[in-house]
Amino acid sequence: MRSMSLSRATLAALAVAVVLAAVLAGCGGSSGGSGTAPNPTSTSHAPVTLTVWHCWTVPAEKKGFADALAGFHTQYPWITLKLVSFPDSNTFDQQVIKAVQAGGGPDVMLSFLPDFVGQYAHDGVLLDLNPYLRRDHLSTGTFAPASLTYTQYEGKRVALPVLADAYALYYNKAMFAKAGIAGPPKTMSELMADAKKLTVRNPDGSIKVAGFVPLWARELTLDDLAAAWGGTYFDAQGKPQLATEPAWASALQWQKQLVDWYGYDDILKFSSSYITQEWNANNYFDTGKVAMDFDGEWRTAMLKENGSRVDYATAPFPVADDQPQLYGSGRVSGTIAGIPRTTRHPDDAWLLVNYLSTDTGFLVSLANGLGNVPTTTAAATSPDLKIMTPQFKTFIDIWNNPDSKDSPPITASGSGYASLLTTFDQKWVAGKVPDLQAGLQQVDQQITNQLSLGQAP
Repeated sequence: MRSMSLSRATLAALAVAVVLAAVLAGCGGSSGGSGTAPNPTSTSHAPVTLTVWHCWTVPAEKKGFADALAGFHTQYPWITLKLVSFPDSNTFDQQVIKAVQAGGGPDVMLSFLPDFVGQYAHDGVLLDLNPYLRRDHLSTGTFAPASLTYTQYEGKRVALPVLADAYALYYNKAMFAKAGIAGPPKTMSELMADAKKLTVRNPDGSIKVAGFVPLWARELTLDDLAAAWGGTYFDAQGKPQLATEPAWASALQWQKQLVDWYGYDDILKFSSSYITQEWNANNYFDTGKVAMDFDGEWRTAMLKENGSRVDYATAPFPVADDQPQLYGSGRVSGTIAGIPRTTRHPDDAWLLVNYLSTDTGFLVSLANGLGNVPTTTAAATSPDLKIMTPQFKTFIDIWNNPDSKDSPPITASGSGYASLLTTFDQKWVAGKVPDLQAGLQQVDQQITNQLSLGQAP
């Protein structure tokens, strides 16, 4: 799952006793037809089919999701589920929005990216679940605190978490030992030095093994690099601050220095194949073509599923040399489930969303199958949870770190503004930006313009 997706004793700390009334204080009615109170529960039900859109496409994961849902039909025999898989998780939310705006769409959607929660809430694309939570006395204290930050916007809780993701550094222990490197890098200076030391070139100078790929490839984003310096998109007033917060320039300069060392054309060519092999046994980390990789916790399950023999360990992503207090934190995110306003069966759809987000048997089964972080206390502490390994524990610790956060931040117009930064970054590493500061000022203005117009990505 990219949320896989994106993410999971240490686990017990995931649940802080949060009283529902406190969390939901000040929540108003929702837009888009979601302000109507849900019907009371009933003991008599007519047969109904719910269409469910999701993004699991890897065969083992797709089957794992379907298998884990077997208990739902046993519990609610009048409900039949029609599962529809979408191949591109990056465009999934746009498809949901377009379908709902056209009067269609699924009864329940599961997205790997919580980036659109703000838009879902602001535009009333998904129903506000607060009335259901109150009716069924479901406390948000059931869920890991971090997951509550990316499932609501301005008081409207339009989604609930279904497992979670954390991101960290995977490193090849055999390659480290051969290069004489004692352990994982903890600072960005060490990361660059180790990346160079671990890189192997072919006789023609092209890259045979990359120590670390510093581009926007796979799961790594410029946000993750900037987070090493404590970078954030917006200031306290909600204004973009890429040009005024030094973290962004520091991250971009670090990135370009390593890209230039590789040679832009060489690392770009290497990266193009690196991306296409992400979801199969030819993954570059599995096959020893990269020594260090930034990835989510689900990779631990995929390495096992692929029969990989790579001797690896995991560690938090390095931080800036002058920001040691940030070490141990990282990006966190997760799969979310919501109910589009166009559903004709909102109460039955709620039964499914509730099941997806709270049923311990389902969450444990899915976590074991996908290798994701459980989002409820009961699932996280279940004796049936089989995924806890030293490599996986790194992600649990990152999930619990108070400095870990979801990125990019949620806004009413989605996360399209982040693509403006990616476009700029692509020009920057290609050597097409003569003035970094002026370029960042321009991106700040572009983001301001986009958000002021409420443009969706």
